[in-house]
Amino acid sequence: MSSGNNNNGNNVNWTRAASPELEGKPTNSIQVQIAKFDEQSRRRWEHLMKQVAEQEVRRLAEEAAKKKAKEEARRVAEEKRKAEEEAKRVADTKARADFKARRKAEAEVRAREKAESLVAGEAMQARLGLGPKPKVRG
Repeated sequence: MSSGNNNNGNNVNWTRAASPELEGKPTNSIQVQIAKFDEQSRRRWEHLMKQVAEQEVRRLAEEAAKKKAKEEARRVAEEKRKAEEEAKRVADTKARADFKARRKAEAEVRAREKAESLVAGEAMQARLGLGPKPKVRG
């Protein structure tokens, strides 16, 4: 008799009969290498996808930080502009008040000087014996 798979009509799977725990598992070294390669590829792919996800999270965080910084800069610039406008308004109001006060003081000085001049003129006329001038109506 010859050895091998010739079972004289018996269809006995001797691999299965000898090692039932190996049933369905790759026993061929090429199949094992393919399975290892597939596992390695899957791990690499998962690692790359994790890196891509982390990069995307960093990119989104950077964009959010830039947007926040830009908004903060805009807010600060707006506050500065408003403060400058308020300072200008206050300075203008003060300048107008100072101008009015100066004009009022000058008007009071002129009125006082005019009144003093009239009193001095009347006193001089009285000393000279001149009466008040008659008003001429025209």
